[in-house]
Amino acid sequence: MDTTMIGGSSRSASAPPPFLLMESHGEGTRLPLRSGTVVLSRLHGGRSRMRSFAPSVKYVLEGEELYEIEGRTKRLRAGEFMLVEAGVEFEARTAGPGRTTGLCIYLGTGDGAAVAGDPTLGLGRALAGSRIDPLAATLGNYARLLADRPGAGPGLARRIVQEATIGVEDYLAAFANRLERLNCLKASTRIETLQRVERARCFLHDHAGRPVTLEEVSAHAALSRFHLTRSFSEVFGLPPLTYHRRLRLEGAARLLKSHAVTATEIAEQLGYASLSAFTRAFRGTFGVPPSKARDLA
Repeated sequence: MDTTMIGGSSRSASAPPPFLLMESHGEGTRLPLRSGTVVLSRLHGGRSRMRSFAPSVKYVLEGEELYEIEGRTKRLRAGEFMLVEAGVEFEARTAGPGRTTGLCIYLGTGDGAAVAGDPTLGLGRALAGSRIDPLAATLGNYARLLADRPGAGPGLARRIVQEATIGVEDYLAAFANRLERLNCLKASTRIETLQRVERARCFLHDHAGRPVTLEEVSAHAALSRFHLTRSFSEVFGLPPLTYHRRLRLEGAARLLKSHAVTATEIAEQLGYASLSAFTRAFRGTFGVPPSKARDLA
């Protein structure tokens, strides 16, 4: 989360450094910079009111951040990120007494790339991403590195901006592709529905180690069971519980290929009533029995 006070500090707004370390809340305005800016924040409880004229991506490494954007609250937990369009005014809050560590990357304006700040994309003022998105892994790696070694920030800032820009473009392209698969009539409804479907998918990945119910998933996504099943199937080609079963079986296949466990042990871990039941499910998904898992691509 960025808490720079460009409008209220003595630092020049026209030439901010490529990397900033922020350890207190404040208010201010972030102006666009051709090369972009990276901000590592280490904050205790408090709030900031900010407006940025550059598109940004915000990532939480530890703790939790709450954003108030145009009357709506968006919660970012550890491992999650959010894309924010240029020109958006928001209030960000962190709760004490523990420290919240985050990374905010203001994307550069030099290459004219179509990223989150381009209103023609029509994907909303702020889009929340999940821990399972590839962009989250990139942001997390840099956030951990900078949290341990803030002194490396100035030397890495330009590369971080460049990689984040590529990651944002890839994320937006994937999001737009999935959006087209939804049959909702209104664009705003489709965007909100897809955000909730993505939340459900993240829940399924987070709980791949145990069975889940449709009631659990729908409650987490804040969608009815019918709406979740229909929308999830439109986007990912499978109903949520079928997706979850395949996810678990893919994990089982990786373990079997590595010889880390036996098929009997996996069947017990996944909650199958018997080895034969697990074998039928495995064969139904991959076309081969568990004993042939190492032959899978």
